[in-house]
Amino acid sequence: MTKVKKVAELKTKEQIMQEVLNSMTAEQKAAMYPPLERKNFVVRSSWLGRNQVIVFTNNKGKTLQYNHDEVLTLMLPFLETKQCWITRKYWSQSTDMPSYTRHLATEVK
Repeated sequence: MTKVKKVAELKTKEQIMQEVLNSMTAEQKAAMYPPLERKNFVVRSSWLGRNQVIVFTNNKGKTLQYNHDEVLTLMLPFLETKQCWITRKYWSQSTDMPSYTRHLATEVK
């Protein structure tokens, strides 16, 4: 009769981080990840789940605020076809938000 050994499955850093983020409340995430001020529009795969708020000024001088998770969820079908996303899991645009995501942003006065 052969003995069967159980092998522990090791989790990646990203899997562990995602589990921690999933267990946090929105208030805890807001305290841990305060709004970021950027000079460009950006989405990153590694920021998904943080409920991160990002503030940036577009090329017309409007300061916009958006929830990264909401925008990235909408953009994923488009991004999954782009080489930059496939290789770096990052996408940015210096002029403005993509037109089909602007309804998710609010203007900061």
